[in-house]
Amino acid sequence: MKQSRFYILFFFVVFVVCIGLFCSCLSNDDDAQWSKFNGVYVTVSGDNIRGYKLYTDFGAILVPTEESLNRIPWLKEVQRAIVSFNLLEENENITQLEDGKTYDIILNSTNGMSQQIPTFTVHVDTLSEEYQISGQDSIHLKNKNIYSLDKTAGAFYIKNGYMNIVPTFEYDLYKPVFFLLYYDGEKDIDISNNKLNLNLYFNNSIQNSNNSISSFISLEMPGEIYYKFQDKGMNDDDLIDVYLNSETVSGQEQIHCKMALKDFMLP
Repeated sequence: MKQSRFYILFFFVVFVVCIGLFCSCLSNDDDAQWSKFNGVYVTVSGDNIRGYKLYTDFGAILVPTEESLNRIPWLKEVQRAIVSFNLLEENENITQLEDGKTYDIILNSTNGMSQQIPTFTVHVDTLSEEYQISGQDSIHLKNKNIYSLDKTAGAFYIKNGYMNIVPTFEYDLYKPVFFLLYYDGEKDIDISNNKLNLNLYFNNSIQNSNNSISSFISLEMPGEIYYKFQDKGMNDDDLIDVYLNSETVSGQEQIHCKMALKDFMLP
């Protein structure tokens, strides 16, 4: 029997990240070729025709040279990454990158100096016709508890169309891990009070595990949310209270941040 498109989307197209990626970290090898700028979180945008730009989480835009980008071919295939780089010679005296400015850079291709951020691109409006018909209440039935969410200042934020969080959860090296955002398209998008509620879905494909990990991950924001606030008359710089709810081993937890509307959109 033909499976519904939603079923395929929900269970198979979700970006699956192996635990090796969760565990990886920037190299601290003494022999590593360190750059002037290291460990910079970016959103990747572009293609081989238009070229590529890296939008940093602090607002600067990076344009890698074609030669240095070709030495890290996987970077063209991902949405989010951590990169290390130097500025071109004419700007080598710059020590602080500024919000809104664009810089030409040379990426550091030394092994371990750049890496992919675990990124999940599925989001579900539980009121959508597709979910109501084909979802079979799968979010409620298959959602599992994480241990916790990092509540320290700056751990939860939205930038360049991605929500960023640090959950702690159980895992198995040989099983996929799934995260996604879900919401009620009516009650969770409160345009009257500039307020947004989102919920975190988690499934680690296992029953029990003795292994746990804390990992920085990114989740793509639903594009419709931006347009609902914009249609109300909000400007890109207007602020929205964002709440993320998650089921944890100690009960439901909620974290909060206040972000500009423009942060919800992809570059």
